[in-house]
Amino acid sequence: MKRVALGVVIASALLAAGPAAAETVPGSAGATDAMLAVAPDGSPLVGFAGADGSLVVAARSGDGTWADGTVPGLPGPGPLVVGVAVAPAGPVVLAEDPHGRWLALAEQRAGVWTVRKVATAPANGQLGFGGLALDHTGRPLVAYAYELRSSKTWLRLVHEDATGRLVGERVTKDGFPSSDVLPAAAPVVLPSGAVRVVETYDSGTIEWARTKSHKDWIGQFVYGSALGTPAGVLKAVASPAGVWSAWTELFPSLNQSQLVLALHAHGESSTVLSDHAFLVSLALSPTGPELAGDDYVDLEGLRTVFAGQVVDGAGSTLELQGDLKGYDVDAGGGRQYLLQEPDGLDWYRAAAPPTARVSLAATVQGASFALSGAVQGATSGSVELFRETQAGPQQFATVPIAADGTFTTVDLPSTRPLLYRAVYLDPSSGLPIASLTRTVLGG
Repeated sequence: MKRVALGVVIASALLAAGPAAAETVPGSAGATDAMLAVAPDGSPLVGFAGADGSLVVAARSGDGTWADGTVPGLPGPGPLVVGVAVAPAGPVVLAEDPHGRWLALAEQRAGVWTVRKVATAPANGQLGFGGLALDHTGRPLVAYAYELRSSKTWLRLVHEDATGRLVGERVTKDGFPSSDVLPAAAPVVLPSGAVRVVETYDSGTIEWARTKSHKDWIGQFVYGSALGTPAGVLKAVASPAGVWSAWTELFPSLNQSQLVLALHAHGESSTVLSDHAFLVSLALSPTGPELAGDDYVDLEGLRTVFAGQVVDGAGSTLELQGDLKGYDVDAGGGRQYLLQEPDGLDWYRAAAPPTARVSLAATVQGASFALSGAVQGATSGSVELFRETQAGPQQFATVPIAADGTFTTVDLPSTRPLLYRAVYLDPSSGLPIASLTRTVLGG
């Protein structure tokens, strides 16, 4: 079903039962960036940058069939996918130039894609990461900020009017706030239909709201730091509890990249859910907000090894194998995951949050390494053991799990330096629950 109109697929989709193994998104081998969204009926939508530099959108129908299509007319190749949504009229994707030169909105209606440039960076400046949301009528809202070499910034909100024309308005003016890093922005639609815009800059995070006259905007600080600076995308979502926002805050002096979750309601509060990861997404589950991110270990400058993480508001962490590109929660409470593998993007759905957790330790034993670990919540089955080397992952053993959930083995690797990873496949979804050692061995 390649090149089938995605709007038709989504409109007729009724999500089938979750698969017992990964489903590879067609055309995604060599994808350089990706994002996942879930339609109201639970069907997944994936936007990704293809190996040839094109923007590709893929959707899954209720019978488990994937359809993918290339979006024509993008301003440039190799985009970053910074927003994906499913509007009543069809898929919506927000794409951005990796160098911050342009921001483009792609919408599919009646099987036809329309691409419009939302913003172009000024000659002496760059665009920060933009954000996408849908208003209560299903029309897209785009927030973005740009920064000049003088460190002055301007924040903008763009919406579609009744005729479908893109209309922009300023949120900030006079170059405020000044920032030494590129600001990121995300629009939020409240249950009332009111719109907020959240913005990160070098010293803090601000949530902007329209004044009572609707002629201007007023900001409320939700986070501030004298030592950290934000990096990467910003995500925000409204709930009955208030507006949740999340981003990555870098603390170079501490060697930390913190996942920060903030809530703005009658007051402001924030918490750090991980001290070493980069944010992928923010999702609302029936039990509260959940963050998805990627932890990472540098293998002596030749390869970065990723460990996907999903963290709930209480700090409970589910670690996954590899680079987590997308995460969302569907209306039935099912969790959907998008992992990047050598053969492409793998999609999983778990009907409920997996309860198993994997732990792994490696110690030097002469010329070998002794590996020991456990799968909490399992009394049988096996784990797959991998060496993570500078050339890539190498599976070298499948080890049985004892009745108490533990496992052990010894490895004499021929290639060093390396890390080790243990992977347990969730019986109901096939999701690769994992544990990656964080200390480089044999360097």
